[in-house]
Amino acid sequence: MSIWFTEELHSYYRKGLRVKRVLADEQTQYQHIQVVETEFFGNALILDGIIQLTERDNMGYHEMIVHVPMLAIDRPKRVLIVGGGDGGSLQQVLRYPTVKEAVVCELDQRVVDLSRQHFTASFGDPWTDARAKLLVRDAFAFLEENPGQFDVIISDTTDPIGMAERLFSDEFYKLMVRALTPNGAASTQCEQPFFDTALIKQIYASAKSLTKNPAYYYSNIPTYPGGGIGFMYVS
Repeated sequence: MSIWFTEELHSYYRKGLRVKRVLADEQTQYQHIQVVETEFFGNALILDGIIQLTERDNMGYHEMIVHVPMLAIDRPKRVLIVGGGDGGSLQQVLRYPTVKEAVVCELDQRVVDLSRQHFTASFGDPWTDARAKLLVRDAFAFLEENPGQFDVIISDTTDPIGMAERLFSDEFYKLMVRALTPNGAASTQCEQPFFDTALIKQIYASAKSLTKNPAYYYSNIPTYPGGGIGFMYVS
C-alpha cells in the first residue's frame, strides 16, 4: 500500500509525494517537524505540513537565494541568514573565501539538529566551519540590536503563516535594510507569483520605498506550489 504525503498550503491546490518511510516526526515548541524519505526526491524536510526542501531540487532554492546578493557585493565579509536552520543557505555562503563570518539566526534548534542528521548528503556539515555561527533566537530582536553590521542578509524563511508572517512585514524589511552596511544587499524568500500576487506587490512596494534597487526574481523548484518560488532582492 502506497503512503503519500499531501501538502495543502492553499485551500484550492494540493500536491503530493510518495513516501518510502518516515525518518522523523516531532512537535517542538514552535512547529511540527517531519523528515521523510520519498520515492523520487530523496529526503524531504516538512514544517507544519509544508515542504521546505528535498534532496533532489533544493539547489534551485538555495543557490538562487544566496548567490544573487553575494555576487552583487564586492568581497562580502559578514553575512546574516535569517532562518536557514537546515544549513543549505549556509553551505552556499561558505563557498565564498572572502566571508569571515556567517551568522544563522534560527528560532528552532531541532531544525538544525534533524537537518544535520538527515541532509548531510546534500549539505555536508557546514556548521563545522569556523566561520559559521548559530544563534538560536528571534531574528527581529537580533536585527534591532545590529544596525549596519552585515554586507549580505539572506531571509531564508518559511511561508507567511503563524509566527513567520511578520517576516514578510514592512517592519521586518525596515530592520533588515537598517542592518546592512552602506553598500550591502539582501534577498528574501518571496512566495509564488501565481498564488501570492498581492503579497508580492506589497513587499515590492515596501522594498522600493527603502532601497534603490529592488527586484523580484524567480526559480523553478518542482516540489514547491506551482513548480517554483520567487525572491526579493534589495540593495
